Amino acid sequence: MKSLYLDEIVAVIGGTVVSGSGRPLIQNVVYRPSKVKDHTLLFYRYKDMAVDRRKFRKYASTAVVTDTPETFMDLGERVVIVKVDQIEEAYWKFVRYYRNLFHIPVIGITGTCGKTTTKAMVKHLLRKHFNVHSTFLSNNQRSLNLKYLLGIDEGTGAAVFEMPVASPGYLTNAIQYFQPQIRVLLNIDVYHLKDCKTPEAYMKAKAEIVHGLDPEKGVLILNGDDANIQNVLDVSGFRNVVYFGFGDGCHFRAKDVRYTEEGTRFTLCHQSGTYPVLVPGYGKPNVYNAMAAIAAASGAGMGVAECCERIASFVPLEEHLEFRSGAGGSIVIDDTWNAAPLSMLSALELLQEISGPKMKIAILGYMPQLGNGEYAREQYARVGEKAVNSRVDLMCVVGDEAKEIGLKALELGM
Repeated sequence: MKSLYLDEIVAVIGGTVVSGSGRPLIQNVVYRPSKVKDHTLLFYRYKDMAVDRRKFRKYASTAVVTDTPETFMDLGERVVIVKVDQIEEAYWKFVRYYRNLFHIPVIGITGTCGKTTTKAMVKHLLRKHFNVHSTFLSNNQRSLNLKYLLGIDEGTGAAVFEMPVASPGYLTNAIQYFQPQIRVLLNIDVYHLKDCKTPEAYMKAKAEIVHGLDPEKGVLILNGDDANIQNVLDVSGFRNVVYFGFGDGCHFRAKDVRYTEEGTRFTLCHQSGTYPVLVPGYGKPNVYNAMAAIAAASGAGMGVAECCERIASFVPLEEHLEFRSGAGGSIVIDDTWNAAPLSMLSALELLQEISGPKMKIAILGYMPQLGNGEYAREQYARVGEKAVNSRVDLMCVVGDEAKEIGLKALELGM
């Protein structure tokens, strides 16, 4: 976090110091009392969270922003208490202020599948020129948004944030924190029915990607081949909409895809140029991820040619369409990290593409974020149908929750 003096923050949020004195330097901002340490400002947003008085007596240069200052008056003069009329309003004023201290490229990435890989690709590309701050692995839950925002400081040259959709409003919350000027929507399929309840609600929640985007200066990067994106997203009011995919109308278009020992090779067509690309991974999903990453990095100022060259040195993530050596010279496709219906379908398609005459074995199972309702059963059945169409020879279904995969395969003659 960029260090700020408390009086600067108080002026921004419209607060009043009602207890304590001094001008503490704030180097940490939290909304959970348990996270207080030296030089910490606590926004007391959730009044059901217990306050450990010993922490405030233990640490130096601490402060509290609250609309119930009476809760903290027993902490003594050592802790500065700042009163505001509405704690939520004050908190979001601080968030907007802190984010706007930094005029750097900020990229936000969402999609049913591929977020983590694409984020890692963008980070790898941008690190040629910038000190890049990003979300860590697939740790993208809403409770970490403030921590990730405060990870931007004077040394940050660019930032890349993975933005999930666990429920309606989840994506909007991430956008409120990160305010990305460049936004990427990789795909929309069915997932997170546990909290979104229906496929329609989940898809509509993905459309929150445009919330707050500047219609003139903001950049929206979309999968031009994804019918669901076209169905739920109205982009008519935005000037800078960039499409990637295999279709003729895409600004970043892939052709001549082929698999080699090094990974997936394809030709990228952009404007009047064509560029050879090597992605150290396999399958169409990696082609889409690479195109999205190149489009995003070029939107942040990198040249397309240097992006295409640099992505060849990207190190693929573990358990994301990862190839492993199996018994008897067989190949195992490991896509077990947070599997979703779309990723399972992609893995089955890749299995069919690369196996040739060899026996095809699929081990499929439970997807926790689908929940256990009617729509979840439909998605499991969809995977079973794909397994049959991909000519899988032997399939193991792990977990009773996923039994519809096997039942559908049996129904179709496996």
